Amino acid sequence: MNHSKPKTFLAAVVTGLGAWLLAWQIHAETNLFAPGTLAQHLTTNAVGHAAQFSGNSADMVEIHAPFTLEVNRFFRPEWSQDFWLRGVSGLSATCIGFSNINNGQGLVTMVSPRHYLCATHMHPESYLIGFLDTNNTLHWRRTLERVDITTDTTVGFLDADLPASVGFLPVLPAEFTNYLPTAYGTYVQGIGMNQNMLLFGQPTSVADRTFANWSSGKSVPSGLNTNWNVTIRGGDSSNPALLLIGNQLVLVSHNYHVNGGPNYAFQIPAINRVMHQLSTNHLVHTDYQLTLFPLTNWPALR
Repeated sequence: MNHSKPKTFLAAVVTGLGAWLLAWQIHAETNLFAPGTLAQHLTTNAVGHAAQFSGNSADMVEIHAPFTLEVNRFFRPEWSQDFWLRGVSGLSATCIGFSNINNGQGLVTMVSPRHYLCATHMHPESYLIGFLDTNNTLHWRRTLERVDITTDTTVGFLDADLPASVGFLPVLPAEFTNYLPTAYGTYVQGIGMNQNMLLFGQPTSVADRTFANWSSGKSVPSGLNTNWNVTIRGGDSSNPALLLIGNQLVLVSHNYHVNGGPNYAFQIPAINRVMHQLSTNHLVHTDYQLTLFPLTNWPALR
């Protein structure tokens, strides 16, 4: 007896049901983009900053590149005066490069005055690290130790605290799941960075507990146009993936591959343990931990 037709019919029913459920979930989450929600704020906030710009590379470059940071030569980098996010808090928390190599590749981002996060497959500890503060002063630091965590996340520890004029970034907390769309296939307006020192629009999905994902081919409803998007490429590894909340950049992930990176929000306990371990190893009395960005100014939607 031929049973192929019932099996084919059942498979079609299951496939159709799965597609319907996904469509229903995405439709249900459209309310998360309603006026007053965090998702809607991310969209309008970025669009507001971009309003007077056309979205070309000159608008998106924070420091003119390329250049090489050479320790033994006079060098004075400066923040661009024509940058679409000029003056946003947290720009200086990501280093601008390393000594005597091309800038912009494999950058680290500070999460305390002493600790940074970066991609495990990159090795910034081999170089002096250059940080440009808000006063256009360059600060050099060296890595004393690094500890690798799962999913390509590494915590590094510097030889001295950086000043407040460099600062550090808060991290998106795990409870973001109560405030943002988490259906697969939905994106919020994010901010990406590449090795050319460009900060650009990066539609970002936070549906996955392991990875944040992004796509330069997507757009967020009422968000930045796709001409603001830039595709991640080789050499961009470790550079941060961000959200712009108010005037503050908030750290979500880093470039692990072209379309995604580890979701820090679900690594917070592990990162804090390693930060404590590194502080203890080097007899630092201040027990720095991650600063979690509060989301209570927006309605909890779940």
